[in-house]
Amino acid sequence: MILEDGGMIDRLPYGWEVVQIGQVADLINGYSQFNSESYVDNGIPIFRIGDLGGQIDLSGVKRVSEDVVPNLNQKRLFRGDILIAKIGKRVGASSVYNFDEPAILSSQVAGIRAKRIEQKFLAYFIESSFFYNAIKPHFFGSTRDNISPNQIKLTSILFPPLPTQRKIAAILGAYDDLIENNTRRIKILEEMVGAIYRQWFVEFRFPGHAGVEMVESELGLIPQGWQIKQLGEVAHLHRGKSYRSQNLVEAGEGLPFLNLKNIDREGGFRADGLKWYEGKFQETQTAISNDIIMALTDMTQERRVVARSARVPNMGHEKYLCSMDIVKIKPKESIQTDFLYALLRYSSLAERLKEYANGTTVLHLSPSYVQSSELVLPPSALRQRYAEIAKSVYQQSDLLQKKNINLRQTRDLLLPKLISGEIDVSELNINTDENMEVKDD
Repeated sequence: MILEDGGMIDRLPYGWEVVQIGQVADLINGYSQFNSESYVDNGIPIFRIGDLGGQIDLSGVKRVSEDVVPNLNQKRLFRGDILIAKIGKRVGASSVYNFDEPAILSSQVAGIRAKRIEQKFLAYFIESSFFYNAIKPHFFGSTRDNISPNQIKLTSILFPPLPTQRKIAAILGAYDDLIENNTRRIKILEEMVGAIYRQWFVEFRFPGHAGVEMVESELGLIPQGWQIKQLGEVAHLHRGKSYRSQNLVEAGEGLPFLNLKNIDREGGFRADGLKWYEGKFQETQTAISNDIIMALTDMTQERRVVARSARVPNMGHEKYLCSMDIVKIKPKESIQTDFLYALLRYSSLAERLKEYANGTTVLHLSPSYVQSSELVLPPSALRQRYAEIAKSVYQQSDLLQKKNINLRQTRDLLLPKLISGEIDVSELNINTDENMEVKDD
């Protein structure tokens, strides 16, 4: 019936049914005729496989002109629609579209619009291993996995009574809301230290700036007494580990593996991109909390990841392994780590460096360019003053990150138990959104 870790659900909870997705939801098909020449700076977002998995970020999505989109009203996305990858290694990966802006899908992505089912419950079910194990036997393709829209429609799902669906969605949604709130607070903290950096070290409005003369340098006017240095003069660079897919293991096994997905667009750390590695490695390829990593690769041509940096937060792991796609940047003894991270993250260095990345399909940045890149180095006392402020902020950020890790772990443990009925919530007094619209044709 419904597979979970290779097993079966033998008995349904009272009042629950098994239905096909097509009975309770509509499928939205994507477009196949667009190519790289169709993309524009301002237009309708079009979602591809790489955009799915976790929370959707509109800032990195490709866009096409509305003029080249036929039958837009029939295929446009609405808030709450569920997106599923149909092709490739990430087949089955899903996200929920939570924006009011019209958007469309590529042919490699299917959309599901809840009709006679609570949308959030359906989204949680599709996120679970129940759904993946249900569609996996129907994959086809000799070189890469595919799932057809028709097979998605025929996929069986568990269907509890609507009040139970809403209670399950409310419980899991409460965890997601807390995680989202903490994530916003982390972003605010990062914006705060970024604003201080730009004020002090980009606009040169640092404490005591009024009495300091500006002088010419290779990078333009800088305060007197400040220096121009190459990154290689103030930090050591360590390339990560080349790996194969068989080295990647289940979460919690081996070492946590820092990779390209841990670096967000425009910089910053993404905890949900963490993988796990088991195999040989060198100590120089490892990292610890508060280390700095930089992306040397970009899977797109937009250059929004390559040359961007992230600080490894304290997530409770003793040691991490770095992938070949990133480089660990370790400051020399006289340079404060928190200052160096801010410089890499908030100065113009990344914008200058990314232009040296090259490649036809995947962009690569040579570590030699990173080492030889020039930066403006303030006096040690000013760097130390900033680093002390940043350190305090990052400690707060790490606490929020740890809270999110614990919340995600609890949520992920509850999800299969709730949507399978193993934990019965039917009699619980839970505040739900009774005004949710469920269509019934």
